[in-house]
Amino acid sequence: MEKEIVALLIGKDFLGLEKLIDLLGTDIVKCIRAILNHSDEITYRKEVENEVFYRIWQKIDHYDAQKSSLKTWCLTLTRNICLDKKRVIIRERNIIPMEQLPENTLVEDYFEKENFLDLLKHLTEEDQLIFLKYYYYQDSPNDIAKDLKMEVSQVYNHLSRGRKKIKELF
Repeated sequence: MEKEIVALLIGKDFLGLEKLIDLLGTDIVKCIRAILNHSDEITYRKEVENEVFYRIWQKIDHYDAQKSSLKTWCLTLTRNICLDKKRVIIRERNIIPMEQLPENTLVEDYFEKENFLDLLKHLTEEDQLIFLKYYYYQDSPNDIAKDLKMEVSQVYNHLSRGRKKIKELF
């Protein structure tokens, strides 16, 4: 099924896009909703969904079945687009984190809007998402764990590891 969809998409046949949506559409929408889950972001979901399918259409020739399944490739692309959109929304709305990193005052000086987002670039995508949820949206670790389907202790570990990595930059 995946090979057929990929072949159709590479051939720019819209039937391939229809089959992709039938196969993975629900998973893609769930991923978008999980990442763009705050009230400020809900209105962007459809735009991001369209962007995801357009990018899949454009970049399908970059897909390598040896490296990952079609589902994994599509959801990774979806996640990246969602994180990019989340950053844009934050910049557009001039959201400034209310809670600063308490451990180091040097790091606190850099936790203004633009610098905070620049620092996030040095973290893994998962850590970026957790930092945005925790420091920008003030989600509790319990809520983050529930949203990302992980243990609360894992959320704390990601936050701790991310703070250490950011400290190392200074």
